[in-house]
Amino acid sequence: MAQRIPKHYQQRGAVAVMSGLLLMLVLIPVSGLVLDLGHLYIVKTELQNMSDSAALAAAKDLDNSDAGLNKAVASGKALALKNRYDFGSTLTLQDANFRFAASPDGPWYTLAQSLGNANGRTFVEVNTKDGGSSGTAQSINTWLMRIAGNNSTSTFGAAVAGRFVNTVTPIGVCAIDPTRRNASYDYGTFTELVEFGFRRGVSYNIFELGSLGGASSDPYQINPVNSPPNTCSSANSSANVTAPFMCVGNSAVLPTGIGQVYTNTGMTSSLDKALNSRFNDYSGGSQCDPASAPPDKNVKEYLPGSGNAPADWQDSGTTTQPTQQSISTSGTPKLPQYSLPHEATASAPTKVWPSTVSTRVTTPTTYPEYGAMWSYTPAVQSDGTTAITPAQANGTIGTNTIGTDKLMYGRKTGTTADYINAATYPTSIGAGFTSDHAAPYNQASGATFLAPAGRPGVEDRRILNIVLIDCRSAPVGSASCGVMTAVGIGKFFMQKKADFSGSPKKLDVEFTGLVQPVPSSEVKLYK
Repeated sequence: MAQRIPKHYQQRGAVAVMSGLLLMLVLIPVSGLVLDLGHLYIVKTELQNMSDSAALAAAKDLDNSDAGLNKAVASGKALALKNRYDFGSTLTLQDANFRFAASPDGPWYTLAQSLGNANGRTFVEVNTKDGGSSGTAQSINTWLMRIAGNNSTSTFGAAVAGRFVNTVTPIGVCAIDPTRRNASYDYGTFTELVEFGFRRGVSYNIFELGSLGGASSDPYQINPVNSPPNTCSSANSSANVTAPFMCVGNSAVLPTGIGQVYTNTGMTSSLDKALNSRFNDYSGGSQCDPASAPPDKNVKEYLPGSGNAPADWQDSGTTTQPTQQSISTSGTPKLPQYSLPHEATASAPTKVWPSTVSTRVTTPTTYPEYGAMWSYTPAVQSDGTTAITPAQANGTIGTNTIGTDKLMYGRKTGTTADYINAATYPTSIGAGFTSDHAAPYNQASGATFLAPAGRPGVEDRRILNIVLIDCRSAPVGSASCGVMTAVGIGKFFMQKKADFSGSPKKLDVEFTGLVQPVPSSEVKLYK
């Protein structure tokens, strides 16, 4: 009997073959996608590493100068060439691949737009697109995806690096009392805050403070770019590099207000021009640009002597006007001639007053030798906010006797029993000013106000945030890169133009308080 063949016998296995073919049609594109996506991911990572390293290299050279911008671009290009992508390829970055800004969020400016406007532009963006940020991404050849008609894809890397620039002027001065951040005098009915030995409302010539040898000494010029433990470049302590920072009043040191700094002994005479831009003075070869270093909105100088502005608010009888700009100093090291709170306490436990005779101070400074006072701020009580009134200050004079009376500002040599004229000292802040306390500086008219001619002014440009240094130990290292310890940052007001060429040199500044910690100045990646 013949064997009967099933009806669909010849078709057995056809489904498996068809399924296999269909599976291949699916697997090949999927495998190609996986393979090419992996390739794209690797190249993207390589380009990102390139932009990261180039941005970090460039950011380290940004120093508020055109030379720093050019050096930053050169450093970024050089490091980018050391990187490889897409199996050994190199990429040559162009100027268009670099943009600069004052913050990690922009707005961004090209190299050409930044040259001549370098101040404050301490962030750099680096991308690997052809033609810069608005150009095209790098083209990458595909492999298996070519079967699907996709011969190439594209990707790029982009990074932002830089440092926040602090509003710290690169000048260092010896702290009067480096071990005591806060202390206070006790006048019985009120107190007076003392910060590292400085008193608010009192003016100091910083060329006559501290010094290791005790004689008149230049303040320390602070390296505005490098700080320990990073390497110090002595070139960054030069006058040419430092001047733009002094023009603007910023640097990249002391993010927390304390730590170590690199110092350069001596203050180059030409640097006074950088500071005097605040008085609308751009003469004598000043490196300052009014666009980035504008004048203050009040450029009135407060000079001692009859007929000058301090006569409007000091000593109502005008018989004991200040005879000098700043308080007298003497001794080794040179210090102001008032007893500090701990010195007064040690000498006379019940008399914590500045005019108390102490071991260090045998002849307390008299009122005329305190100089011009209270031009930017009155003295404040130990809470750091409550202003001392003229009546309170004047009430310490009493019978004008050392050791008996509290004498906030020393003995009076005239007949009128006041330090500050309560009738004329301002009681309200002028329009357009945002100060904490009413003072002669923040008046919008009158004898204590002078608007800058021909240029718009900016409030508080005359404020210098100066590094307070512990001068009990000598700098460690070379003269241009000496390491010293900073205990804080003092806020000082320029009462008059600086003069670094005269004899004696002058930078008369009124102490107005301590500066709180500022943003980090470390160079790092932000995006």
